[in-house]
Amino acid sequence: MEFVSENGQEVPIFSVHDFIEYTNLLIARKPVVVEGEIGSYNVSQNKWVFFDLKEGDARVSCFGVLYQLPRGLVDGMTVRVTGTPRVHQKSGKFSITVDRVEMVGEGALKKAFELTKKKLQAEGLFDVSRKRLLPQFPQTIGIIASRESAAYTDFMRILNQRWGGLNIELVHVKVQGDGAVEDIVNAFRYFNTDQTPAEVLVLTRGGGSMEDLHAFNDEQVARAVFGSKIPVICGVGHERDESLADYVADVRAATPTHAATLIVPDRDEINRQLSNNARTMYQYIDGSLEWNRNAVARYTNTLESAATRTLHDFLQLEKRFMFRLESFSQHAIHLDTRLKGYTQRITSAMERSYEKGTQSIDQLRKSLLHLGPGEVLKRGYSIVQRKGKTITTAESLKAGETIDIRFHDGTRQAKTLSNQQSLL
Repeated sequence: MEFVSENGQEVPIFSVHDFIEYTNLLIARKPVVVEGEIGSYNVSQNKWVFFDLKEGDARVSCFGVLYQLPRGLVDGMTVRVTGTPRVHQKSGKFSITVDRVEMVGEGALKKAFELTKKKLQAEGLFDVSRKRLLPQFPQTIGIIASRESAAYTDFMRILNQRWGGLNIELVHVKVQGDGAVEDIVNAFRYFNTDQTPAEVLVLTRGGGSMEDLHAFNDEQVARAVFGSKIPVICGVGHERDESLADYVADVRAATPTHAATLIVPDRDEINRQLSNNARTMYQYIDGSLEWNRNAVARYTNTLESAATRTLHDFLQLEKRFMFRLESFSQHAIHLDTRLKGYTQRITSAMERSYEKGTQSIDQLRKSLLHLGPGEVLKRGYSIVQRKGKTITTAESLKAGETIDIRFHDGTRQAKTLSNQQSLL
């Protein structure tokens, strides 16, 4: 490296490249924090972020990575940028490489709050239909709070006054400043992966400015509340304060102490209700017993009267039945005697008819046998047939035809002659 003498001192001569490197070594030794107003905010390729940080006519360029920066940054917001200053080799442009951006001032925070609120509302994170009921008598409660905060102390005091003997697990977190968002998100992750999860989670802190409550307006915290498998009650700030965590939670409490009154009932009030209910129940039971005793007495008298009438009617019916049964028995005996006489007469008539019928059948059989073809042939008659057909007239025969002559003891063949009879 060459040097020149300037005012009696040896001053190095830099090349442009070396000068930029030397400058960066000087200015990049420590991170800087610069506060100003965002201008020309732009996102490239959904990854790189470019914007100016300005104050009046003065401005400085900033460069960052999208996922490292908070959502909702827009032009006009006042922010505090932490990063490393550097001069770029190719362009010679001075800029700050951003590591962290914090919004400052009520205006910037309120604008970011409204933008994030609108986005989450459009996604349905605030829908009432998805909100769950808190358990009526929880035994295990998870608390996400700062152990040093008055909010945690007040919550525990009211909780123990109303209903003691509960299993309380506190996850201590930062509730504002650096690391608060990460602490709260990790606390939700812990409770939702615990082997014995709480029945309800309480997210709480005391009141403060919008900047103090910024962690509870962070989108990551809102999504952690939304994604919790365990019902969440949020008691952040005073009654007038609002946060995105409030809108996403299953139940919103006006204050930390209000959250304690919502999460457990008042033991004394429950005891009074139980006493009143027991007294009402005893009165109802006594009244019911008295009414039932009177009703049983009335029903007993009614049943006795009905039973007496029924017994009397039954005895009268029995007498009439026995009288009619006796008359019926006598009538049945008379009918049985007559039936036996009719039976004997019918039997005798049938026997006589059977004998007459048998005799008539024998006579008919003998007549039929006497008139049968076999008996007629025995008396010297014969049957003349030709080819199985019976010949009844002489004119139907022609000379020289062969005929069959059937006698009672067999059949013989013969031939016919013209006007003469020829026998074999």
